[in-house]
Amino acid sequence: MKTASLLGGVIIVCLLCFAFPVFAADGLYGDFTGNGIVETNDLRDLFAFWLEDDCNQTAGVNLDSNCIVNFHEFSALANNWQLEFRLMVPPMAYDDSSVILIWTKPSDYSNVASYNVYKGGLLLGNTTKLFYNVTGLSAGTPYSFTVKSVNASGTELAASNTYSITTADTPAVFYPEEYGAEADGTTNDTAEIQAAINACTAGGKVHLRAGKTFLSGAIFLKSNMTLQIDGTLLGSSAATDYPWTCWRFPYYASGKIHMGLINAYYDHTNPNSYGQPYGTITNVRICGSGVINGCKGYNASNPHTITGHGLTTLGTTEAAAHGDSSRGDLVTIKGINQVYVGGWDGTLTLVYPAMHTIFISYCNGVTVCDVNCDTWDIHNADGINLCTSDTAYIFNSNFDTGDDCINMNAGQGLEGINDGYPDQNIRVFNCTTQRGHGCYVIGSFTAAWVQDSLIEDCIFSSADGIGIRMKTGNNNGGGGRRIICRDIIVTNVAKQGIFLDSTYDASGYTDAGSGQFSYNTFKNIQVSSTGQQSIYINGLSGTPHTQNTFESITGDNSAYLNYCTDSNFVDVNVTSWIIGSGCTGNTSSGCPGCPF
Repeated sequence: MKTASLLGGVIIVCLLCFAFPVFAADGLYGDFTGNGIVETNDLRDLFAFWLEDDCNQTAGVNLDSNCIVNFHEFSALANNWQLEFRLMVPPMAYDDSSVILIWTKPSDYSNVASYNVYKGGLLLGNTTKLFYNVTGLSAGTPYSFTVKSVNASGTELAASNTYSITTADTPAVFYPEEYGAEADGTTNDTAEIQAAINACTAGGKVHLRAGKTFLSGAIFLKSNMTLQIDGTLLGSSAATDYPWTCWRFPYYASGKIHMGLINAYYDHTNPNSYGQPYGTITNVRICGSGVINGCKGYNASNPHTITGHGLTTLGTTEAAAHGDSSRGDLVTIKGINQVYVGGWDGTLTLVYPAMHTIFISYCNGVTVCDVNCDTWDIHNADGINLCTSDTAYIFNSNFDTGDDCINMNAGQGLEGINDGYPDQNIRVFNCTTQRGHGCYVIGSFTAAWVQDSLIEDCIFSSADGIGIRMKTGNNNGGGGRRIICRDIIVTNVAKQGIFLDSTYDASGYTDAGSGQFSYNTFKNIQVSSTGQQSIYINGLSGTPHTQNTFESITGDNSAYLNYCTDSNFVDVNVTSWIIGSGCTGNTSSGCPGCPF
């Protein structure tokens, strides 16, 4: 018989299968179809194989030969899918002259100090990061790239797969000035910018040039286009410039809100228009080295007193009718297949949203990189909310925010469970934070699960919040599972370093049972200068946080555990341990002062 923990373990492979395809060598456990590539079909065959009698199997899944395939054996199996690190170009991260390469680490990266990047066998450069921007390419031309890991002595250790891509053709460019835009920061250019978008041909680009300021209300993008902002896109202060037709979550929650300043959202007048499972808008790029500024009327001497369209700038009638909860997000992306938001030849800066800065939901294939979200002290001004979406890459970005910095969201309560869109297959790497309620955050909307994700090589600081923050409620359902957080520095945070909690206020939701966090891994994390506990785990009776692994954690504060079960603490060094109720089945090794 299979153990109950197996199902959680086997799906770890989803992370490595769906989000990060592996070009495997012969003989790896993962290549069940024998075609030399570890892919989705291998996962199907793996499930089929698992259903056979364990004692009769021959493929090495039952590693300890006890006729039981358990969670730890499938974890070991999953690690074999990572024997070669993988190189790729994330969704929409290329144009006619450049590409952005990203890669995952080798399974054994203990001696890796940096990476050499090659184009067609010629060395382009060296980096300690997990990405590399390649520029100066020719349009419509095929290129091949390889990355090699390098040790501290400069010796190359291993090579990634070879990744080939053809750059885009030279795009047609559409300038709003050609459609009557004044670009003087005073004249409302909404109609003229929209006219340029409407005229943009497939594969084309609408360009807001450097040195110009375009005052605008809500604009709406379409498939197969780029909006490149090298100047400033400045939000109108009139609430009527932002239609009150947006649904963050159409089947439940707070109803309609105002549209954002930039919207990629099919038929925004219809809450169900984005389709099942994802929408009819594809291949959208929002990029540049300029500024997206959500509020025309901010006070430069006290810039955080006015928070943009839809809040203090709402007219009296609008405010009375819709109130604070109707505030729109700065960038609204919903139901899109393949979308990029980020810098291009520089950093894209986003400031003064009315509410969330970048809100992405019901999408598939997302890249967010080279962004600077500067929204500190603005109410509810999360940096990025990635919700109910599949396969995303967030990297090389900085967040100094008025709420959570990087937030994962999977719906709330029973309606969120019935909606049925998990937030999954997500990589976050090489990011930094300054302020925010949480740096990397799951929840509190967790109904359909946040799952199968990798967060690594980040530096998380928060002068007013928590480092790694996983929060859910007693009736919100779901939770977070199979999340790997590794190689992270958490420092100078006002509250906890690593935080798992089930008591976040979920009142008003249709009861879906308690959320929980399970089968997660926290590894090689340095926690320092925290105002409260280095590790804080607070579950609920009946739904404890369970079967999590904490390995190679250092903290200069205490650890608190309450309703935490069947978890493993390896080389965890904190100042003291406080154990509450319901902490059974936990194990430890190399853990000074551990009470179990």
